[in-house]
Amino acid sequence: MATIDIVVTDLTFPANLEDKYCKFRPLISVRYKDSQDKITYAREALPGLGSRDYWECEEGNKKKDNYVRHDTEPKVDMDKVDVSQREIIFNDLDVKSLDRIEVEIFDIDIKVGWEKVVQSALKMLPADALQFINPALPVTLMLVKGAIEKATGKSVQDLEKGLINKAIGKEDGAARSIWVHSQNLTNPPPQTLTITGPGTHGNYSITMTIEVS
Repeated sequence: MATIDIVVTDLTFPANLEDKYCKFRPLISVRYKDSQDKITYAREALPGLGSRDYWECEEGNKKKDNYVRHDTEPKVDMDKVDVSQREIIFNDLDVKSLDRIEVEIFDIDIKVGWEKVVQSALKMLPADALQFINPALPVTLMLVKGAIEKATGKSVQDLEKGLINKAIGKEDGAARSIWVHSQNLTNPPPQTLTITGPGTHGNYSITMTIEVS
């Protein structure tokens, strides 16, 4: 079984990106083949799925405590973001070979009641799976996937698209996708990976370190 540790070290966005698009929540997905050669996904949102889980870069909110925009450049100042808020650790994965990494960046609408968004997503789970969701812990995509696997006793290759969209807020309009790109992975993967490409209002770039053990 493998552990994949991903840390985001840079997120640069277009200099002309309107302020209303600058509450960022990346969804990072690793696609791989398991020991049975089945395509499987490990997915997680950074920094999470809660009401305050986003990287605040709206210049109109620069006096807020959670403001993390770089002082002079159109990017997230990662020195202002604790590593725990930009790191994903996928544990106990049955990885035969890595396929690719996919990143989708969402802009978050904080006016939406996020607790209701997450709870409505949980209602889509099989009833038996809810007992494996600890209400004291923040809800994450991997936690939801693990609960379904425990309830069914079967390996889950991926969460249903509707459930992912519900949890991330896309279905309810609480999150809008502003950039999505992917890149193939080698085996082993590079220690540092940068993905660039066009999105809303221009080009974006995200850099990550990847460690597989």
